Amino acid sequence: MKYRIGIDALSIVNYGGLTHLMEIINHFQKEKHPLIENITVFSSDETLNKLPKKSFLIKKSYSLLNKGKFSRIIFQTFFFDKKLEKSIDILLSLAGDYTGKFKPCVGISQNMLLYETNFFHPIIDIVEKLRFYFNFKRQQICFKNSEGVIFLSKYSEKKIKSCLSILPKKKQIINHGISKMFVNRQINKHDFKNINTYNLKKPFKLVYVSSVHIYKNQCNVIKAVSKLRRLGYPITISIVGKIIYRPYGKKMLDEIEKQDSEREFIEYISNIPYKEMPHKYLQYDGVVFASSCENMPNILIEAMGSGKPIVCSNKGPMPEFLKDGGYYFDPNSVESIITSIKEMLKSNPKNFILAKQNHIELKKFSWEETSLKTFNFLTNILKKNV
Repeated sequence: MKYRIGIDALSIVNYGGLTHLMEIINHFQKEKHPLIENITVFSSDETLNKLPKKSFLIKKSYSLLNKGKFSRIIFQTFFFDKKLEKSIDILLSLAGDYTGKFKPCVGISQNMLLYETNFFHPIIDIVEKLRFYFNFKRQQICFKNSEGVIFLSKYSEKKIKSCLSILPKKKQIINHGISKMFVNRQINKHDFKNINTYNLKKPFKLVYVSSVHIYKNQCNVIKAVSKLRRLGYPITISIVGKIIYRPYGKKMLDEIEKQDSEREFIEYISNIPYKEMPHKYLQYDGVVFASSCENMPNILIEAMGSGKPIVCSNKGPMPEFLKDGGYYFDPNSVESIITSIKEMLKSNPKNFILAKQNHIELKKFSWEETSLKTFNFLTNILKKNV
């Protein structure tokens, strides 16, 4: 018997969700899944056009999916189930937001903000709060009706179990992979210089790559670096990432203006193309990652491939992936961030060892493995349902 896999990518537009979809399709190996006849992806034309052409891949879009978010929700709610009937044998909801009646279905937990409700309180935009609540309820329905759930980390499994009373019996942790372009860096001991070799004309350059939102704590990082400059440390910081919550984006830009109106040591870059990031990391001397809420911190894992020393938030799943490969801080405390940066700056021999260690750790993450485990999980559910 051959199985037809369906992937609900209706909510997938860009960022990590699109990367996840593209990579599991790109790394699907037909010979390793003899029971799978084909894979059908349901999404907008914009998303489907970014997917490769494969003999096993069927792309399906509908007019309502190409007319904006409201039209997409109408399609999801009232028309999607009819399109699924007789065309697939199992549905993978990539965003974990399928609320229809098709079975069997498998949901994926992608967004931990739905469960870290303490981040809702500082959000002043009522529309933003309602969006989070609406998405949480949809995921709650999806997981309740699913035959199985895929988690991206041990942390997300534990957290979601504590928030939802009903979860399917079939559960599996399947980490995202990492692009090979981030893991080809050669670690050279001579690149790790003593802080005394830097000065204000040739400073130690830090970079923080992440989208800009309350839980990313860019303002605290800016304050920490500013105080270190006043203490005489020759360092700079580049904040790289798109503003996805405008009130906090304005707060961050105001903080930059307050701390460094002349832009002598703080730089904000709204966007760097993804393919340029491995090369971009080489222009810096150290990495900061200050997020308080992640499911699986892909940016942190990519940074581990840079060969640069890392100061990192101690929240959520970050220690699960970085382990003892960096210097941890409380992202809610400016003083804690300062302490960790100071420790990193004086630890050159250790930084080299940690960089080598992080490269070894990265070997655990591959999109080939992610794709293989994902489709095996779906196939095993179908076998047991026959």
